[in-house]
Amino acid sequence: MNRKTLTILIATAVILIGGITFAVMKLYSDSRNDAGNAADSRFLETHKLVKAVPSDAAIIFCFKNFGRACEILGDSLAVFGELASNKFDRITSLRSGSLKKSPAIMSVHYSKDMPPLMIIEAGKAIADTTQDLRTLIAAADSSGLLTRINGDMLLISTSETVINSSVRHLEEGHSILEAKGFAEIASTGTANGDDVIFLSNAYMDNFLGTYFAKKHRKSRNFLKELAEWTALTITKRSDAGVSMHGTLLYGSEPSYYLNVLSHAGSSEMKIAEVVPSSTDFIIDITIGNITSYIKAYRNYLDSKSSLDRYEAILKAQKKEFGQNAEEWAESLGINEVAVLNLKMNGKLRQILTLRPGKKLKAENVSGMKCAGFASSVFGNVFTAEDESTCALAHGWLVIGAADCVAEYSKTNFLRETLASRLDAEGLDRVPQKNGGAWVYYSLGNDPELLDATFSPMMARGCRNILKGASYVPVVISAIAEGGGIGLEINLDRIEVGKGSVPAAGKDTTVTVPEGPFKVRNCATGKINTFYQNSHLSICLRDENGKDVWGVPFKSKIRGYVQEVDYYNNGKIQYLFAAGSQMYLIDRLGRFVSGFPAETGKKIAAGPAVYDFTGAKGYTAMLLHTDNTVGYYDLHGKQVPSWKGITADETIKSLPELLEGNGKRYWVVRTSAQSMVFPFSGGEPLIKGEGNKMIRPDSKIEITDKGFSAVCYDGKERTFKPGK
Repeated sequence: MNRKTLTILIATAVILIGGITFAVMKLYSDSRNDAGNAADSRFLETHKLVKAVPSDAAIIFCFKNFGRACEILGDSLAVFGELASNKFDRITSLRSGSLKKSPAIMSVHYSKDMPPLMIIEAGKAIADTTQDLRTLIAAADSSGLLTRINGDMLLISTSETVINSSVRHLEEGHSILEAKGFAEIASTGTANGDDVIFLSNAYMDNFLGTYFAKKHRKSRNFLKELAEWTALTITKRSDAGVSMHGTLLYGSEPSYYLNVLSHAGSSEMKIAEVVPSSTDFIIDITIGNITSYIKAYRNYLDSKSSLDRYEAILKAQKKEFGQNAEEWAESLGINEVAVLNLKMNGKLRQILTLRPGKKLKAENVSGMKCAGFASSVFGNVFTAEDESTCALAHGWLVIGAADCVAEYSKTNFLRETLASRLDAEGLDRVPQKNGGAWVYYSLGNDPELLDATFSPMMARGCRNILKGASYVPVVISAIAEGGGIGLEINLDRIEVGKGSVPAAGKDTTVTVPEGPFKVRNCATGKINTFYQNSHLSICLRDENGKDVWGVPFKSKIRGYVQEVDYYNNGKIQYLFAAGSQMYLIDRLGRFVSGFPAETGKKIAAGPAVYDFTGAKGYTAMLLHTDNTVGYYDLHGKQVPSWKGITADETIKSLPELLEGNGKRYWVVRTSAQSMVFPFSGGEPLIKGEGNKMIRPDSKIEITDKGFSAVCYDGKERTFKPGK
């Protein structure tokens, strides 16, 4: 099982929900559901037309009715229409009239170009030859589609062969119901929804060839063996996003990779708490018992005749490193493993993170040699671009290139976690319990990756989702459900609003986070909670929710708590601000000598701490109550090169660091707009006017031509510095 194999597995779910997403599926029971050999009668009552679908269908889309089919296939904010190669665009744009409530089904078939077939039950319309039917047939004809009336059904397709096949199947009494596994997947609870998608893993060759870029089409054999069928029902569909619930059908044999993870159990899912909000992509699995997992993985490899090769690799590792991957994993008691892509210094980088179940010391991890260990035990998808360096950061093992690990280990790297961002957007997308696998992809982080992943047709469909949106996360969660597996798939669109430019000064409230704040305890390596109670005391709570200490304090802290290694000795202190001063307190609740540091101006929000030297040469950014941004060393002295930042409107929050093309900038968001300032402050480089002002909630990206952002008129523009 190689990395590209799982990448394709992951992306398969994407096609079906209208966005790019990636998935690792996890099973929680050893046995297959015994659903009998006949599809559930409820399914057949709801979707009678399935009997007209030929047995070679690769995808079957069962709609509530023809009106719903037009809504879903014609939805410009999703890519469902791409499943039919957009051939039905003209049909879906029609007013369906008397045909609106007619039963309808669409299938996509095994052939080089995956031809679609739409079947509509229109007995009365056919008998009366209604205007709605004539209009529909005319629209199909003008779209280059073929039509045929067979009894009380209207068949529409790009392929005469597929239409003939459907008619022949009907005449002979055959259908997709006879395909291996379909009756069983149609008997699951998922199949009882109004709008259901079925995907046959047997036809992955053509499926991948039609919807994916060529370089991602090498994993068809693994996908064929992953499961027999996948069923997905649409539970929510609106401009705000798409939600689906899914079920997988596969056997209990060890040759199904999903069964490898079934014996491991699950543990608490914490990955979103230890990755930055800007993370592009995550695959995460939890493991309750690493020993049980390894035993099941060996059985899987044995069923694929790969166990001998695996044991040879372990033997070579033992000889080179003194221990092999299995011994390493068991010694750590690994409870969670994740691979993530994120941008560091303007480049997309890949690293591994693993949550150990056993207590570790940073000095014991820093020299650890474990290159290739994670991929050996968990599959090649868990591979970093470079695994030469390992460190203990934020309580997790971080493996990757030296510069990546160093950046990730910085105390201020997790200024905003992914968990915080999802929470701020009101998105409850991380399973609180029974979560076995979690996959996250931020669709808009790097739109150029769409072309590298999908066929031009699918990439175009995915881009539709990004229009007018500032944040589009796609999440797949695998959750223990009824003795089996349930998939929760969510694509959310946080929109960039459109409207008139607000009057300057209308909104004067500064955004100040209230906490509690996640901090690292350097003694235990665990993530603790730093908070201020109702009496203003500063408190620290450990990873088990137990208060460690509380220190009296008289002022409200200004919304940020940052980790610093003030003495450059590996011991962490916590920096925060109140009044006009910055305070530093250690993990035992003792204020550090030399603090508080006076800045001379009242602080509205901050600090945000940076170490651009890599040698603990910390600087702190603060937003003051006079609507200016100050940039200081930790002693409260302004950085000599700093020219200051201010704005006509209220600055709502601390500036955001923007990096790219080897340069650094500050993004400042006010009550009316977003602006880009030089790294040293001064006058803004980018400042729009009128409806061409950049919206306060717009994402700003560096391109070869300048800065790209969405303005008040809803258009995305590229701004050149100084213009």
